Amino acid sequence: MSSSNTPSSPVLKPLKLNSSGLGQSATSKEQPAPVSSKLQEPTLSTLKLSTPKPLSPKLSTSKLSPPKLNFTLGGSSSKNSSKLATPKLNFSLGETITKPNDIKSLKPAAWSPSTTPLVLVKRELETHDSMSFTFAAADQAQFDFKPGQFVTLAVNIDDKTHYRAYSISSVPQQKQLRLTIKRVPDGLVSNWLADNLSIGDSLSALNIAGQFNSTDCTHKSKLLLISAGCGITPVMSIAKTLLAQDSDADIEFLHCARDKDNVIFHDEMQTLLAQHKNFNVQLLLENSDGFASFSANTDNPSLSHQTGMVSSEVIQQLYPDLNQRTIFLCGPVGFMKAVENIAQESDFDMANFFQESFTPAADNTQQEQISSGATATSVMLHVPDFAVEAEVIQGSLLLDALEKHGVPVIGACRAGVCGSCKCKVTKGSVKSTSTETLTAAEIEQGFVLACSSTVEGDLAVALS
Repeated sequence: MSSSNTPSSPVLKPLKLNSSGLGQSATSKEQPAPVSSKLQEPTLSTLKLSTPKPLSPKLSTSKLSPPKLNFTLGGSSSKNSSKLATPKLNFSLGETITKPNDIKSLKPAAWSPSTTPLVLVKRELETHDSMSFTFAAADQAQFDFKPGQFVTLAVNIDDKTHYRAYSISSVPQQKQLRLTIKRVPDGLVSNWLADNLSIGDSLSALNIAGQFNSTDCTHKSKLLLISAGCGITPVMSIAKTLLAQDSDADIEFLHCARDKDNVIFHDEMQTLLAQHKNFNVQLLLENSDGFASFSANTDNPSLSHQTGMVSSEVIQQLYPDLNQRTIFLCGPVGFMKAVENIAQESDFDMANFFQESFTPAADNTQQEQISSGATATSVMLHVPDFAVEAEVIQGSLLLDALEKHGVPVIGACRAGVCGSCKCKVTKGSVKSTSTETLTAAEIEQGFVLACSSTVEGDLAVALS
């Protein structure tokens, strides 16, 4: 990832997306009628087999209740009758033993990445350089995750497996999982997926993870969701889930893009606007030919835009109730830092401020930044478990050094947030920029995140 300077603060007009433009007898429990002095010979009614009740289409069970044979004498509704009621023989077969209370406990099986691959079922072009990939589990299981989390894909390119983490843009508890991926200059995995992944292809994956989510991050009923570029992916998952589950939520959505052609999920936001009165969208476009308006078609809400970038003035103008809201933020590093500064300058309670710690699918950008301080000095790297003893450049990224020498370490998010590259430094030291997924006890024991650590001297490492 590459960081950028904090944006300047030009005067901006709000960019608003508007929805207006864009078997037993019922008397069988009663006492028999009094017997008269003249008895009639009882008769036996015809034996009847009741048709088994159809099973609910949503339930399946192979166990049926045993047939029941019920014999009742009497059943006349008149207590003054002088005749015995005709005995009735009732026979029922095949009723399900499932009770109403059992229905709620029957849940679809949850997807297990360790046993079930993902199968691509749909590709959709969102913008000229971003695409949504919709996957289903090979066993049709349901995807259980927290809105805002990411999943790590294992992609085989030229007989080598590469791991990358991508934020989920769909909602949980569904049988489909959507990942929206943006092309990255010189990006290996993201660009390969866009160019090569076809319908029916399958990919292995690691567990869904991520601390940036609307379940674990306690939030108010009033929220401000802020995103830029492909950072909209986890924020869209949060917005759609809250709108579907929480009718009391008051959601403001601020999205920033380069221009109108780079607004990911434009049509989807229009649909949400038309469906939910408690959802409002503002768009800021950095580049434009001047004030204009456009819409996907005349039946959809329209969007107006003007040149500009996020600033303190814009935030205060659009959200005068800022301090009453919880902020969820995701986007490029420089953008997120600018928004964080704006919040702090506005005396915002940062306990209600949550941001994703990496730009999804940024590939090798962050590693290049971290390794920029590497020198020509060589140091020794030892990994006894894999018989590795090699010279590496001082200041180089530990993850790069391990991968270069064949150590099977998994670098998934490659940004210090997923913990997949955790390893233990048994000798020497590293300089780390992130310890986000490590506990205090692990840090004390020498565990580090290889994707966020540089080699400072001779080093011995063991994988976790």
